[in-house]
Amino acid sequence: MDTSTIKPTTKYWVFLLAIIFLLFLVIFASFTASWFALSPEEQALVEKFARKLFPYPLMGAIILCLIIGSLVSLLFRHYIIPILQLSEETKLISVANPNYRIKPKGAREVVKLIEVINETADAYQKLQQEVRAEVDKARAELQAERNRLAALMSELPNGVLVCNTDGQILLYNARAQDLLQQPGKLVGLGRSVFSVLEREPILHALDVLHHAARNGQKSPKTNFIMTVRENLSLRVNMAPVFANGNGDRHMTGFVLALEDMTSQLEAELERDMVFRTLTEAMRFSTDEIRQAISTILSRPNLDAGQLFELRQVIDRASQALEEQLKHARSAYARHLSSRSRTDDILASDLLELLKRHLRRQLRRPVAMQAEQEIWLKTDSYSLLQGIGQLANRLAEQQGLAEIALELKGRGDNRAVLAIHWKGCALELKELHRWQRRPLIRDARDQLISVLDLVQKWDGQITPRLNADNLCEGIDISLRRGEPEERFETLEGPEHRPVYYEFNLFQRHGWEELGQVALRNLTYVVFDTETTGLNPSKGDEIIQIGGVRVIGTRILYDETIDQLVDPQRHVPPESVAIHHIQPEMLRGQPTIDKVLPNFHHFCEGSVLVAHNAAFDMRFLQMKEELTGLRFDHPVLDTLLLSWVVHPNQENHNLDDIARRLDIPIVGRHTALGDALVTAEVLVRLIPLLEARGIHTLEEALIASAASPYNRIKF
Repeated sequence: MDTSTIKPTTKYWVFLLAIIFLLFLVIFASFTASWFALSPEEQALVEKFARKLFPYPLMGAIILCLIIGSLVSLLFRHYIIPILQLSEETKLISVANPNYRIKPKGAREVVKLIEVINETADAYQKLQQEVRAEVDKARAELQAERNRLAALMSELPNGVLVCNTDGQILLYNARAQDLLQQPGKLVGLGRSVFSVLEREPILHALDVLHHAARNGQKSPKTNFIMTVRENLSLRVNMAPVFANGNGDRHMTGFVLALEDMTSQLEAELERDMVFRTLTEAMRFSTDEIRQAISTILSRPNLDAGQLFELRQVIDRASQALEEQLKHARSAYARHLSSRSRTDDILASDLLELLKRHLRRQLRRPVAMQAEQEIWLKTDSYSLLQGIGQLANRLAEQQGLAEIALELKGRGDNRAVLAIHWKGCALELKELHRWQRRPLIRDARDQLISVLDLVQKWDGQITPRLNADNLCEGIDISLRRGEPEERFETLEGPEHRPVYYEFNLFQRHGWEELGQVALRNLTYVVFDTETTGLNPSKGDEIIQIGGVRVIGTRILYDETIDQLVDPQRHVPPESVAIHHIQPEMLRGQPTIDKVLPNFHHFCEGSVLVAHNAAFDMRFLQMKEELTGLRFDHPVLDTLLLSWVVHPNQENHNLDDIARRLDIPIVGRHTALGDALVTAEVLVRLIPLLEARGIHTLEEALIASAASPYNRIKF
């Protein structure tokens, strides 16, 4: 039996009763031995005086027991209990909270020992700070590299997921979350990629990569197209992650790069339809033209009326062919536009770039004027190069005095860039030559001009002509961007939108969950606020909050915080605790709508709560209503606190947080208490390990021995 888990009061009574038992045993043995040492005559004499002598030894024995009990009580109060608490608090300083200091209590010798321990703790904390400063300095460069990697990942236009071979997500960026996350399908560390992407294509690709690796291919990779939902098609590029080490390479995971192909696939489908329609139209029109010409050639003596009708046929067919070609050209231009590089730029920024560029080239004054808050979607670099070519043409003219730039919006989701020059004019043929001069190469390695670029954006170039039909300026129509597209990623608290936990490469299967180390588990730490304390008598949940924890890392970006309409009265005494007014709950979803989302949030996790029996009872009362079972393993920080500190008097959340130096924010709100409980869990794990409790199974067995485990609701 582990005596370290026995309460001090139990030890006190066991110790006292043992002493009393031994005392009376010695007295009884002494009397017995003396009795048998007497002769029969002496025994008869003792029996004669026994009634007078017996009360006094008995009273003396009782007084002696009281004296011994008092001494034992003093011993426990001033020595044993303070020393037991001292051992726990010393372990607390060395493992979890270096800032903690022990309050002097107990006998003078114990107080002196506490002073020495506190002095040692000060020296230990100072040494820790010095070591931490050296470690932080050594890690600074590595952290800078990680930050650069995170910044690069966060700015990638494609989504990135890194998974272990079980499909659990180890890393993801914000773009991957934007592409894949939807109601009922969550992207998060430790979650399964198969909940957001179809399983079979990924398993097939894994087989391909395994086969390629076994055959000695150094950099195997594969890709496939996957439809995630009706309006989203992705090209998935997949590459393996190999374990470091010598000998045969062992695949420990894989990387998925996700490229949104929806618009490109739609454009290619439209292009195919255009070419198919054009082919059919050309066949029909050319058949009509050929038949008409063949008739004219084979029958030279046609009268004027028949000849006129055949010419009309040729004319209609050629017009239809011309219209179809025009439509095909427009559609193909849209197709190229969907493939071309475009960026979003503020109108004032574009004009500022043009102004600096033209001033360097022409060495003339450049005036500019732009409407505020107009965003453009265009290839700013290519546009700058094209206008630079126009500036070279103007530089060859005599009398150029000034260039004016103006950009203003139009009502058809377009904007007009007006370029006007004073002191000279260009002939239209010069302007046309500039428009069609090759400028850059497109994605298909074909030379394109300024006019081609503008037409890709469904725009046009319109010359400004003077009285002599000479060009003194141009208007270029451009496509406007959407402001909501520019700022949607900036909403909410600032954070690095790349999330990773590479320890999950070593995750075990769920069938071995009990043997998994506590610092390798995935947790959901949660709390509820309720209308009262009696779920079996009709009290209801009015708020539920939770946060995911991977090992000892709290994922502050993966939380749930939801008010619930209890559809019943909220007593004032409950409002006084959680400050959730009844009017705040009106219109909120009911518990049958909230619990399915919470159940999905908890998928594959160990549930953790403080005084978990209370919260779990409320969840279990709703199993019949929702059809959901919360059969997850459950850890209780109340019980775990007793496991590591059985000699401390209080184990409520506030006292535990103070012992572990955890600031309390948002107390008696569901998410606030869940976050504090998560901090407590993270601090308790090393304390549990220090007591030899490393796995989930060991933690559950140790919790079952707690006297608080008998609390029922």
